[in-house]
Amino acid sequence: MDTSDVESFCLRLPKVELHAHLNGSLSEDTLRVLCMENPDLSSDEKINALISSFHLKNRSLEECFKKFDIAHAVTINPAAVKKATKDVISDFAADGVAYLEIRTTPRSVPGVMSKREYIQAVVDTIKDVPSFIGPNKFIVVKLLLSVNRRESPAEAEENIREAIVANAAHPDIVVGVDLSGNPKCGNVVQDILPLFTQARISGLKIALHCAEIPNEYEVEEMLKYNADRLGHGTCVHPSHGGTERLWKLFLDSKTPLEVCLTSNVKCKTVESYENHHLQHLLQLQHPFAISTDDKGVFSTTLSKEFELAAKTFNLSALELCHCIEMAIHASFASTDEKKQLMSELSAFKTKEGLA
Repeated sequence: MDTSDVESFCLRLPKVELHAHLNGSLSEDTLRVLCMENPDLSSDEKINALISSFHLKNRSLEECFKKFDIAHAVTINPAAVKKATKDVISDFAADGVAYLEIRTTPRSVPGVMSKREYIQAVVDTIKDVPSFIGPNKFIVVKLLLSVNRRESPAEAEENIREAIVANAAHPDIVVGVDLSGNPKCGNVVQDILPLFTQARISGLKIALHCAEIPNEYEVEEMLKYNADRLGHGTCVHPSHGGTERLWKLFLDSKTPLEVCLTSNVKCKTVESYENHHLQHLLQLQHPFAISTDDKGVFSTTLSKEFELAAKTFNLSALELCHCIEMAIHASFASTDEKKQLMSELSAFKTKEGLA
C-alpha cells in the first residue's frame, strides 16, 4: 500500500482499543466546553490561556500533560462525567473503533459526587451508547476501573472494593481493573497486587501498567503475577532497559501487551518509532494490541496509531487485520462479543478483497 492507501485503510479498519484512559482521551473541544460550563474555571485566566493554545500543534510534553489537570478539574460532578464519557465514546466510534475499553480511576468530590456515583455516571453513559452513536455505527464499550499507584493502600483497597461492587451490578460493562499512575510511586508488589487478587477472585480481569521505567524486581513480580494483559512493557527487553531474564519470563507468559507508540515516543520512554519494542513482538509473533493510551493528551487516534505501525514496520493490509484479531482475543469482551467482532472483521476483509 502507498501512503494514501495506508491512511485510508486504517480509517476503514474495524479497530479494537484496549488501552484508553478516560480523562486522557478528552478532546480539546470537550475540555473547552466543560471548562466554560464550570463558573470557577471559565473565569480562570490561566485555564483560558491554555484552552486558547490547544490548537497549536507543537506543544511541549509538559503542556500535553497539563491536560490531565484540566480534565480532573472539570469532571467534578456526574453530569460532567457523563458528558466526558459520551464525547470520548463518540470520538472513538467516529474513528471506526468497533470495540472500546475505557479505564478510569473512581473519583469523589466532597458534597458533590461519591466514587460510586462517578462509576455509575460512566456506566449509565455506556448503557446509553445506542442513543447517541446512531444506527450507522457499531461499537461495544466496556469499563475498567483503575487503581492509581500514587494512592494510599486504603484508597487502593476502596477502589478495588468499588470495582467488585460495580462488576456484580453490571457484569456486562465493568469487566476489569487496571493498575496505572506514576511508575516511580508506590509499593505495588506489597500494597496493590494482593488487592488485585481479590478482584480476580471476584471475576474481574486484570490489566497492569508494567515496566514503564527500569525496575527489575517489580517487573519480575508483575510478570509472575500472570495478569490478563500488560500495558506498555517498555523496559522488559534487554535492549530497552530490561534483562534477558525478564524478556524470557514475558515471552513464556504469552501475556498480551497493550502497545502505545505515540505515547511512548512523546514520553521519551523509547527513542523513536523505529526503535520501539513493537519490533520484537512482531518478530516473535507475541500477542499485542495497538492502542492510544491518551488520545487527547498526545493528539492521536487509533487510526493514526495503526498507520504509524504500518509505515514504521512495513505491515501489509492482512497483517494489520491480524493485529485486530490479536486484540479481539486479548480483549475482555464476552465469548459472544468476540465472535461478533471476528464476524465484523471477516466481513471487512471480504469487502476489501482480503479474504
